[in-house]
Amino acid sequence: MLFSSARLQRWGAVLGLLLVAAVEGQGNYRPEVATKYGRLRGKLASVEGTSQPVNVFLGIPFARPPVGALRFSPPQPPEPWSHVREATSNPPMCLQDSGWIDTFRKMMKGNFLNLPVSEDCLYCFVFTPDLKAKLPVMVWIHGGGLIVGAASMLDGSALSAYEHVVVVMIQYRLGLPGFF
Repeated sequence: MLFSSARLQRWGAVLGLLLVAAVEGQGNYRPEVATKYGRLRGKLASVEGTSQPVNVFLGIPFARPPVGALRFSPPQPPEPWSHVREATSNPPMCLQDSGWIDTFRKMMKGNFLNLPVSEDCLYCFVFTPDLKAKLPVMVWIHGGGLIVGAASMLDGSALSAYEHVVVVMIQYRLGLPGFF
């Protein structure tokens, strides 16, 4: 008999397992891209109100850390890396006056300023709904009067998903090391 009950049950079980594996595999998807400095592994974000997932890459170095002899120098290109660099968490914010941070935190009612601060802070964030498409690019530079703030003040996922654009956000040196 071609379609015995036991055979149908086995095929049903196999197809069920394949379906579960396919669905679970999508949940574990981590986007990877190659840059001229090395490979990056990001994360996939979902945005409420849309079915468009967004590829998120956080903490991508765009310059060498401005420390030591580079402290008051123009930015230098980053050093290449040979491993796959995790780009899934917010890097430290640039140095800024802690008094301003407290004031800004109260004004913005946000917790983005709970990140550590460091001179090693020249990073960008990239949000894209499609890794292969040629999309418009929007660059967002955080405010803060050149003395306070961070790229992590805004999550670019929603803008990227709804407007179908690549959102790039940068951090920059603040206060004395950056402008004064």
